[in-house]
Amino acid sequence: MAREDALAYIETLILQLLGMLCAAQPHTVQDVEERVVKTFPHPIDKWAIGDALNALDKGKGKKSPLVLPVDKIHPLLSKEVLNYKLDHQVTIYIVAVLEYIAADILKLTGNYVKNIKHHEITLQDIKVAMCADKVLMDMFFQDSDEDTTTPAAAAIMDDHTSVRRDSLTYEDIVKDLILEETQYMRDLSLIIKVFRDPFARLFPKSKDLEVIFGDILDVHELSANLLSSLEDTVEATEEQQVPWIGTCFEELIEGAEFDVYERYTENLLRPNSTDRLNTLLQRNDVIRTCQSQGRGFKESIKYVLPKLLLGPIYHFLHYFDVIRALIDTSGDEEDLECLKQAQGILSLPKVNIERNLSSVGLKKKPRGTTLRFQGRAEREIALNKMNELQKCIDGWEGGKGIGQNCHEFIMEGMLMKHANRRLTERYVFLFDCLIIFTKLNTKRSSVTGPVGDYKLKEKFNIRKIDVADREDTEDVKFSFELQPRQHPAITLVARSQEEKNNWMAALFSLLNKSMLERLLDSSLKEKQQPLSLPSASIYRFSELDSAENLVLEEAEPDAESPMIKGGTLLKLVERLTYHTYADPKFIPEPSLMHDDDSSDMLHLVREDVKRFRKEYSKPVQFRVLNVLRHWVDQHWYDFEWNQEQLLAKLNTFLESVKGKAMRKWVESINKVITRKQNALGAEKHKQLTFQSQPPNVEWHITRKPHDFDIMTLHPIEIARQVTLLEFDLYRAVKPSEMVGSVWVKKQKTVTSPNLLRMMQHSTCFTFWLEKCILTAEQFEERVAVLSRILEIMMVFQELNNFNGVLEVISALHSAPVFRLEHSFEEVDQKNHKLMKAFDEAKDLNSDHFKRYIEKLRSIDPPCVPFLGMYLTNIILTEEGNPDFLPNRPEGIINFSKRRKVAEITAEIQQYQNQPYCLQLQHDIRQFFEELDPLEGMTEKDFNDLLYKKSLELEPRNCKQPTKAERKREYSLKSPGIKPMSSRHSASTLKSERQHPASLSSSSLQRTPDDPAPSEVDFALPSCGATPPTPGTPITTPPPRDSSDNSVFAPVMLPGSASFAGSTPGSILAAPLCSSSSSLPSGGLSGGPIQVSMPPPPPKDLPPRLPPRRKQRDSSVGGCGELSPVRVMPVLPPRDSQPPPCPLAPPGLPSTAICTASPPPPPTTST
Repeated sequence: MAREDALAYIETLILQLLGMLCAAQPHTVQDVEERVVKTFPHPIDKWAIGDALNALDKGKGKKSPLVLPVDKIHPLLSKEVLNYKLDHQVTIYIVAVLEYIAADILKLTGNYVKNIKHHEITLQDIKVAMCADKVLMDMFFQDSDEDTTTPAAAAIMDDHTSVRRDSLTYEDIVKDLILEETQYMRDLSLIIKVFRDPFARLFPKSKDLEVIFGDILDVHELSANLLSSLEDTVEATEEQQVPWIGTCFEELIEGAEFDVYERYTENLLRPNSTDRLNTLLQRNDVIRTCQSQGRGFKESIKYVLPKLLLGPIYHFLHYFDVIRALIDTSGDEEDLECLKQAQGILSLPKVNIERNLSSVGLKKKPRGTTLRFQGRAEREIALNKMNELQKCIDGWEGGKGIGQNCHEFIMEGMLMKHANRRLTERYVFLFDCLIIFTKLNTKRSSVTGPVGDYKLKEKFNIRKIDVADREDTEDVKFSFELQPRQHPAITLVARSQEEKNNWMAALFSLLNKSMLERLLDSSLKEKQQPLSLPSASIYRFSELDSAENLVLEEAEPDAESPMIKGGTLLKLVERLTYHTYADPKFIPEPSLMHDDDSSDMLHLVREDVKRFRKEYSKPVQFRVLNVLRHWVDQHWYDFEWNQEQLLAKLNTFLESVKGKAMRKWVESINKVITRKQNALGAEKHKQLTFQSQPPNVEWHITRKPHDFDIMTLHPIEIARQVTLLEFDLYRAVKPSEMVGSVWVKKQKTVTSPNLLRMMQHSTCFTFWLEKCILTAEQFEERVAVLSRILEIMMVFQELNNFNGVLEVISALHSAPVFRLEHSFEEVDQKNHKLMKAFDEAKDLNSDHFKRYIEKLRSIDPPCVPFLGMYLTNIILTEEGNPDFLPNRPEGIINFSKRRKVAEITAEIQQYQNQPYCLQLQHDIRQFFEELDPLEGMTEKDFNDLLYKKSLELEPRNCKQPTKAERKREYSLKSPGIKPMSSRHSASTLKSERQHPASLSSSSLQRTPDDPAPSEVDFALPSCGATPPTPGTPITTPPPRDSSDNSVFAPVMLPGSASFAGSTPGSILAAPLCSSSSSLPSGGLSGGPIQVSMPPPPPKDLPPRLPPRRKQRDSSVGGCGELSPVRVMPVLPPRDSQPPPCPLAPPGLPSTAICTASPPPPPTTST
């Protein structure tokens, strides 16, 4: 038997246990089980889970082992406790756990009563029996402040409180304390300046100020004294010592200064405080004052101010955590004694304050007691938890996640949505930038898998909604309205007035935070005295701004900082490291105020010095070091030119810097200097690593370096290797080589070496293209060369090599080439796509490069921009603007001119960090590095020679070009501009039969006597070798698909991977090639090619079948179709001597214009 009081006590324990289980908002059996494991001590958690699982297995009905009425408890849990639909299995599990604990308590008490030989169980027996069981005591009598929030908030708050001071040193705790006190002082200033002062102006002698705001002024004064004492202690501490701050607390505590918090708590927690505030808000004069302050200010007073007024109370309790952490980490006996004494004296006010809070139901610190957001560590934890919370919301698709939009979790809870006289449950999550409406998900799984705990209904950006308060009516109470700007209004209903106040305070804190901060800043600015600086004779940077030394651009009134148009060198340096752009004002030095020896004036001078150090000296020092760090990190080339003197001066200055915080910046700068110096030697041996494999090198007719020419190399590989070369040249160009137009001045070889190398290469490559066209005397060869150059241009476009594209355009627009009308017409007739691509490319440099600029901004790097446009703009800016502002006093530097030049150089630099994912072929690279089309001639003589040759090829007003003998004995058909690997990947050539008269594969492969590709840096050629690349960060470019822009039929050559398995009809029967062929490498006339006869076909093979004829004709300029090529008859070998060069001027040997190396002697084959 058990008495009524004993049963009532067990019922109380079971209800307490039910609250612990329901605090996690369980939706599934797994949720309840996790809560049991988390809250129940071991081993009772395993026993309770075992009984609950047994109850689930047996189900309900007659086989159910449960005694408690599950059918009656289930609707009560759903409607009264959890306020959402709950699965019946979850109720069975919860009831089974509760019943097991109740049975365990009764069993334990029954054994106790039996041992003492009593006949009934009393309340005292239950308490005695439970005291003897440590597991039950740990479960029921844990911290009374057990968490009752939902899982999302609990997770965030648990991690927030887990950011403890255990791992911090004493010095770190002091720094955090000063930062917290600074933010706390701003909250107190907000209460006083923004909220209290308007009431003080309306009711200067009223007692309502004390009733509503209590002793807030005394609290502010105490906090200011504590912060000042902490800062003085830290400032007076030597660099390598620890600032012991125990005396800061001891001095204030001995004067009973902290007793103000106890008085403040008693006054603030009186019932008439909030009532009096609401009464004053109904007065017309108060309403007008609130309207003048800004929209939403009245609501901020009504809902936000009461929460802010609680902040000082909880901040006082926070001091105990700080003092406890300081005691644990203090290493000084005197400091430790001061801290322990402070802790003991403050214990009595702490107890009284906690008792007052408990009397009004405030045990935990509520949210909204500050407008400051969380710190960095807490913010990172909140972001991680917000991302986890998003996974619990089903239906979140598209857009940014919660963690990407928000930085802080505010609160969550159940609200009722009122629509069409119906109330619908909505579980609401409030973040600093989003408010999310969800519905609790009763279905925990679906056909597609598990679903989230919540189902997304609506979400709104906090900045795009308004909140309106609604009066209570008979039908709806505790309601307020959300008014999205692009959606219908939403009426939300809370369960109590306190819950409504919490939501309204949180919403108006977010909506009006910026307004309140602006009001505070303006109020502090009005009260603040101008900053005092030394005189200009002592500190030259304190010279007042005037029209004689500084000229500003006409900026908008709401601009954060003025734009400088010009100024003296001293003023420009000052603005580079300016302490603030708010509203700098200067008055004479503090020594002018030292005439009065009164204590007030001494205090004023002391405050001025402290303020000078805080608001001027330290910001300027930090910005000086920041500028120096940016200089060595982003503009190291200045130190490369004059490393010894400039770097020595910098090191001398850095060694003179004092202060612990400043020394950290110095260490950072020294690390950058060391990294830059080490990178100089390692840059040459740096190897790039790409995420994807670079494409294979494309070969066409030859792989021998002495046979390289525009027709023997693959157009794709020509474009690739030239692009790699030009990118390295472009990447080495530094801003200092362009500023001041130094590349056109006398010392240009010293000041702009890399820029001149790139310009020289562009000139050589352009001349080489012109020379290749005019070298081809035979019309068909010339058309093929011209078509090949256009193909190279198209590959340049694919690679975003705008410099190469404009080099081709420049070559084709040169006077000797542009007049070859018949050649261009023939290219247009054979393949219109080439000329169409050429016409589109010509638009790049038209209309002041408008099309080029649009194209450049639309592509993704890597790319090689056309520097000519930027250099032109720099020259126009340099020459069109004076160095000093006109009509101004002498010495006013034209800073806007320097800014424009810096913008141009910055645009050039932005593409230097993304390399090409291409494979370097050393032989081809060396060929283009050593291009020398002039061969000792001046540019004028070279251009005259080319124009004379152009007149010979196509005389003026001729109806057809001049006929000439063909000098290239190999096929002129192009391999196209689609990579060979991708072209043949789709084909399945199964025939292994080869052409009986095929080319010898040895003629296109490297022989043992051929030179291997060089693995060392080449010497500086006539057109400039590739300079060492600067130490810029390397990133991997995205893989770029090659588009099929082939304009000629694909050709498979012997020696290629696809030749062995190709069919006879698919191979170009190109005669007259041998292993000893010698191809021209750039001479004007191009020496003849010595070939040997192909071997005769074997006699035992059947005769060849004639090739099938295509239905449509296919020419050299066809779009990818191979036309049948007849086997040409074998020609006798040519004479060994090259023909005389027709363009050799009198007195100049022909070898100076023709190929530099004579062709090898002819070979004969039997």
